[in-house]
Amino acid sequence: MISVVIVEDEVADRDALAACLERYGKETGEEFNIVYFPDAVSLLDNYGAVYDIIFMDIVLPKLNGMAAAKKLREIDKNVTLIFVTNMVNFAVRGYEVNALDFIVKPIVYDSFLMKMDKAVEAVRSKTGAHAVIHTEGSLKIVYAADIRYIEVMRNSVVYHTTGGDYKMRGSMKDAESIFSGDDFVRCNVCYLVNLRFVREVNGDEVNVGGDVLHISRAKRRHFLEKLTDYWGRRA
Repeated sequence: MISVVIVEDEVADRDALAACLERYGKETGEEFNIVYFPDAVSLLDNYGAVYDIIFMDIVLPKLNGMAAAKKLREIDKNVTLIFVTNMVNFAVRGYEVNALDFIVKPIVYDSFLMKMDKAVEAVRSKTGAHAVIHTEGSLKIVYAADIRYIEVMRNSVVYHTTGGDYKMRGSMKDAESIFSGDDFVRCNVCYLVNLRFVREVNGDEVNVGGDVLHISRAKRRHFLEKLTDYWGRRA
């Protein structure tokens, strides 16, 4: 599932973007979790660094989109950013904040489609590894960016993702062979954690996307070193 943010104060434009995303999802099979902000200040004040794509209007109350994008890059250098505006002269300056592209208002689906294809490709190139989950009678591809943590249970592995939990036969060794180097670190022998979803560490417990997991004494030092390094790279 791709996490999308729409920063837009005009309801009609916000709804037009949402409709385009819904249509794109139906045509491609992509799934989106959409979060709305009426202004950029609200986005920055509540930023969790777990977003994949941000659609940012340029003319916004409180703080304009270009200024907000510069502040955003201080927090998150990797999120895919697309400006949405009728002020093309500002949008072409997107290179200053590493924006992927811009969409001109009024929003037309054909134009949106081309930009969205680029955005999804950019997200997938960042998410890297993926696992093919064999469930009862079906197959599902789970991308690294969607996995909160992986749990081993006897001869099975449970992928706890933003879209639900998926269980299949396997071992932790199998999971680590796929996701090594993708910011996945063990906090104990049972859990392989995606550092992207770590909210806080309190003593020997770590909050991973709302779930509290135990950090073992044997894994604690390595886990905290990797987490500190990850947070440093995201800053």
